[in-house]
Amino acid sequence: MFVQTAPKNKDGRVLMYYAESYRENGKVKQRTIERIGFVDEFTHLYDDPIAHFKKIAKEKTKEMQDRIKPITVILEPEAILPFNEETCAYDCVKNIGYAAISQIFHLLGINQFIDDRRKYLECKYNLTNVMKLLVFERILAPDSKRATWLNKGQYFDKMDFSLNDIYHALSIYPDWQKDLLQQLHRKMVELYDRDSTLLFYDVTNYYFEIDNEDDFRKNGMAKDNKKTPIVQMGLFMDGMGFPVTYDLFEGNTNDCSTFVTMSEKARALLKMDHIIYVADKAMMSGENVAEVITKKNGYIFSKSVRGATQKLKNITRDPAGYLKFDCNGREIAPYDTTTSVAFMYKVFDEVKDTYVKDSEGHRKSVRGVGHYQIIYWSAKYAERAKVDRQKAIEKAEVASHTKSKEVIDNNYGKNKYLKTQIYDKQTEKQLKEYNAKVVFDFEKLEEDVSLDGYYIIETNVTGLRARLDAKGRETDELEPSFNKKSRWLKEEGMLQLNKVVTPLDIIGMYRGLWKIEQTFRVTKSELEVRPVYVSRKDRINSHFLTCFIALLIVRILEHEVEHEFSSEKIINSLRKANVAELNSTTFKTLYYDEVLKVLREKMGIDFGRNIYTRSAIRSMLAKTKR
Repeated sequence: MFVQTAPKNKDGRVLMYYAESYRENGKVKQRTIERIGFVDEFTHLYDDPIAHFKKIAKEKTKEMQDRIKPITVILEPEAILPFNEETCAYDCVKNIGYAAISQIFHLLGINQFIDDRRKYLECKYNLTNVMKLLVFERILAPDSKRATWLNKGQYFDKMDFSLNDIYHALSIYPDWQKDLLQQLHRKMVELYDRDSTLLFYDVTNYYFEIDNEDDFRKNGMAKDNKKTPIVQMGLFMDGMGFPVTYDLFEGNTNDCSTFVTMSEKARALLKMDHIIYVADKAMMSGENVAEVITKKNGYIFSKSVRGATQKLKNITRDPAGYLKFDCNGREIAPYDTTTSVAFMYKVFDEVKDTYVKDSEGHRKSVRGVGHYQIIYWSAKYAERAKVDRQKAIEKAEVASHTKSKEVIDNNYGKNKYLKTQIYDKQTEKQLKEYNAKVVFDFEKLEEDVSLDGYYIIETNVTGLRARLDAKGRETDELEPSFNKKSRWLKEEGMLQLNKVVTPLDIIGMYRGLWKIEQTFRVTKSELEVRPVYVSRKDRINSHFLTCFIALLIVRILEHEVEHEFSSEKIINSLRKANVAELNSTTFKTLYYDEVLKVLREKMGIDFGRNIYTRSAIRSMLAKTKR
């Protein structure tokens, strides 16, 4: 390879490019490898740009020759293998899959962020490298902090710190959490054009292997039915599926009560005029809706049709007014009775007072909150509800007709379809002495079946609407657009987008919630965020900070491969991307697959060689840090 220059163009500029010679039919020819640029573009960087790139060309030539040069490895059959002093074992396998993680880690500027701060601290170890190890291991081999430290030998990066250094670092990182989340957000906007207009919110919890609760880890409603203390996590995700921000709450905190705190954090982080919050029925409360309205934002929350007013239940059951669609999303004509309905909806407009509690706990109203409700039915959702209910019915049938004087006072599991007869049907007075029996509640079952597949989406988000004439009647023309993405309609208490917004658009936005549910599954399965093996609150916070960074990197890797592979498949491939040490300078690839091939093509990481020299691996890793 050498540097070639093209003749001066009409502006007098000289173009440089890499070229190489090759032989074809006995004749020597030349071909262009890569365009470098015009000489004058580099004069501010190098005294002699042509000489500089000639030197680079020689280095590239040597690198190419080294790659194809046969390697001889001498193995000594009777040599005694050396133990690692820390692990008291010999292991010749090292991972190179972490190169993909390292590249995103450095793209996000996490290394520079920590480097800029650690120089003001009197630490004898490298805080940046500790964070790298914690993030790499969370993705590749999630385990306790001790196991993480013992596994540091599988990486080529320098990891010369002790286990105590890791615990010390966990006490430092929480002080940087707010600024680091800001840094990550800025980079996501810069690199991936993040649009945070639409934010999805959900809450989950993570358990600890301890018997007794403390001030932070408390007994609560664990999502995975664990009986040990938990902490709650609220998480926001953007429309592309990237996590935005998070926070932790005491284990006994109600999901619904986390929203106000988290929405304040989101506004402070994003600094946007208007945000649309999307959440499931767990977030539906007067306080949360009022928080959104008073801050001039939008919301798309679901609510349970089974917990709705009788009026709304009757409207839901009434077949009139529904628009029906087939499995391809095409609207079904009203006279078509043969096409199967995949989903249907109708809109119920409503303006009402929303009630909130003030600082003293008194109930007050936020008057005239404008919103509308989309009553939605899905065939898949109806079938799932039927399947989910079947076990409860079977258990209720077994428990029915048993003698008991205990009043059934909850709606959980089988109790939903049981009732205790303790009243005289003639006088309707409660009997003090009775032989009660538990009976199956067929009326409750009938009502539930009638509401299968339905749920309600409530929103204050609207779009450009029909222009009104002088008499207030709608015309065929749209009202004029405006010069922003959205604006607040004060009189209506609604957020208007600068485009037409249909009920199907709102349904589509709400459906994005599945991504955040899947995100939580990734944290609990692939990343194994729980159980948490640290106990101090500051270290717990650091644990979740490293998990958040790991989650963001995994989501970015999915994006880099254009969602061709799931997070699970990507992680599994990176975990298997190992090399075996043949001698001190030579390594043999042990695994290569289609995921690593695509990462090589999309991200330019040198996966897939049969043999690597140590210098080639160092070069590959160095490129991920630029």
